[in-house]
Amino acid sequence: MNKIVEGRKADLDGIKCSEQTNHFLDNLPKDLIEIINKVSQKNGGVWIVGGAVRDWMLGQNPGDIDLAVDLIPEEMLEIFNDAILTGEEFGTVSIRGENCLYQATTLRTDGEYSDGRRPENVTWGMSLKQDLERRDFTINAMALDVGRRLLYDPHNGRIDLSRGIIRAVGNAHQRLAEDGLRIMRAYRFADRKESGVWEIEKSLKQSISQQKHMLDSVSRERIWIEWKKILTGPNSGPIIEIMAIDGVLDRFLLGEWSNKFAIIDIMKKDLGIFTGLEKFALLLCDCTKEDVKTICNKLKLSRKERETIQKIHQMFGFIPRPSKQEMRKYRFVLQEFAEKHLIMAKIILENNVIVNQNKNIPSSIDDVEETLRFLAEMDSLKTQFEPLVDGNWIMYQTGLTKGIRLGRLKSWLHTIQIERDLTEISQIEKVLSTLSWENSDFDDWPQLKFP
Repeated sequence: MNKIVEGRKADLDGIKCSEQTNHFLDNLPKDLIEIINKVSQKNGGVWIVGGAVRDWMLGQNPGDIDLAVDLIPEEMLEIFNDAILTGEEFGTVSIRGENCLYQATTLRTDGEYSDGRRPENVTWGMSLKQDLERRDFTINAMALDVGRRLLYDPHNGRIDLSRGIIRAVGNAHQRLAEDGLRIMRAYRFADRKESGVWEIEKSLKQSISQQKHMLDSVSRERIWIEWKKILTGPNSGPIIEIMAIDGVLDRFLLGEWSNKFAIIDIMKKDLGIFTGLEKFALLLCDCTKEDVKTICNKLKLSRKERETIQKIHQMFGFIPRPSKQEMRKYRFVLQEFAEKHLIMAKIILENNVIVNQNKNIPSSIDDVEETLRFLAEMDSLKTQFEPLVDGNWIMYQTGLTKGIRLGRLKSWLHTIQIERDLTEISQIEKVLSTLSWENSDFDDWPQLKFP
């Protein structure tokens, strides 16, 4: 490890780092060490803060490493002339590393939080002690002085880490009043992966119950970012159940979620194979199409995210028949999601949930299991994924001109190509001769879609 230059001392007492933490410090990226040294050489104080310290204390490799500095943003930009001022209002500068950006934020104290979202003003400071006091939870309010090998933990975050407790820094009511999004963050941090679900400390839990209305003033985009992280967590099911019981889901999702026992039971299943978006779609399986659209729009999901959830939702209640032709088309349309869709159908049936469109519910779980077995035993397609014939070929064979009818006939032929696993144009030519495409309504022609 390169020699570390000691920066300005912090204004609080630290403790010597443990052997485990020293091991992490010995393996810091070289580009990060260079950044720390440059700040220190300008007589600045610089500390690793936030999630990186928390993850290190848990024996995990952090995804991102953030810094706190006592130099103002203008001074940081003078030192790092290719840095980016990414949070001017809050003093955050993004410094280019070798393969990533490191965020360095000036120490500060926050003014009044009149809107429950952001402080009216911030004041740059020199006090690490005061900076840590404004943070949300004790496990996120620790700092490391790399040069001196000191850990600063004025709010006993280490103890809460060892006990598996999510506790607010100082007064819980005040922390939530400052930023309602901290309610969502409390639940997110309660999911500790292989360590299970951590306890939300009593006073923090009471404050959440009393102040859950604070979420109403938080932008839906910020809520969606935290909610998506909760959904992707390995313990998302139990966390969602707690949120439903606490009345928090009702603040940003339509419906009385504390009464949706069957749906919450579904979320407690082993859903490890599903993405966060797929879990969200499953959570909404008994909602109407209109409600799903409203929920997605209100949470400001991206167009791609909305389409993914709505597409999954519209398939609930529909199961393919276990025949070769039907299953080939089903697998082609859904790709890697084909098995997941059937597993979702089985989970829904096991919990006796009636999906809103309820059009083609199989009579028993055995029906779904049979279809799953059929899917698993199917051979791979020999045909290519793209249509064997193009529009020009079809126009030559049929005399059709460009238009909807030509496009629909091409889709019909592609559907048959997949269903019958055809590999030669001559096979398509024989099929075309048997189709009654001239006098039939093209809206009735088969297409490559499910359902």
